[in-house]
Amino acid sequence: MKEILNNYKVLVDDFIERLSLQRIFPPLFNEALFYTPKSGGKRIRAMLVMLAASMFNANMEDAVYVAGAIELLHAYSLIHDDLPAMDNDDFRRGKPSNHKVFSEALAILAGDGLNTYAFNIILNSNLSDEKKVNVAKILSDNAGIGGMVTGQAADILSSEKQLSQYKDKFLVNFIHKHKTAKLLQASVVCGALCGNPSVSELEKIKKYGLYSGVAFQIIDDCLDVVGDEKKMGKKRVDDINDTLTYPKVYGLNKSYELADKLKDMAVEQVENLKNSGGLIEIAKLIIERDR
Repeated sequence: MKEILNNYKVLVDDFIERLSLQRIFPPLFNEALFYTPKSGGKRIRAMLVMLAASMFNANMEDAVYVAGAIELLHAYSLIHDDLPAMDNDDFRRGKPSNHKVFSEALAILAGDGLNTYAFNIILNSNLSDEKKVNVAKILSDNAGIGGMVTGQAADILSSEKQLSQYKDKFLVNFIHKHKTAKLLQASVVCGALCGNPSVSELEKIKKYGLYSGVAFQIIDDCLDVVGDEKKMGKKRVDDINDTLTYPKVYGLNKSYELADKLKDMAVEQVENLKNSGGLIEIAKLIIERDR
């Protein structure tokens, strides 16, 4: 499985590298645009696309377009998340954040460009028109006001004490489900949609994506408390920004228990599906990071 995942990562990395060679003018903007997508990372979202696509007999050359597009969307979210008006983080993946290298203005534009370019890539793939529409519909909702963007808005307002009328448990669950889990869910669902899943199979994939996505963010929260900053490649910003996190609301031990439970729930959804070993492996990797 490790070799399969590595092969998929190479495919996605090569795809993004080819995109970066288009030489968009001006040159400095071209650099800013692809600085974050090419800065490394585990490519978890891309791996979910490729694994789910493989499960449902998709053309993998088509799937890599979707995987690459989602990586660009994820990179856009990281660029904007690091901005002074958001998390104000100087480092990402062990390197200076986009705005620290290219200026806030170019970083904002790079994020904007990646956000829209992602859908252009999907529409220029060889997927059928029906599949393109289905993928774009899921992705635009989960990455937009139906998911990530709304989750980030709630995160900011919560840290500014503007949502104090809501209970912390409700807020932390809402924020993490939307700002993180929804894009992970979209990744695995869009991968499946590159192939031919049944209605019941797609429903299981959706639940798998949501459960494993929330588990992913819970572990991120825990690592912000106990993790090595050098390994994480960024500073601990949750306490600085007074961000609402699972350890803050539930405590560290309970947070790990919740992540384990969500992993089990995710695995339960797909364990009886054919060729689901890769998704099960990803769910386990998500919660075993640095434990």
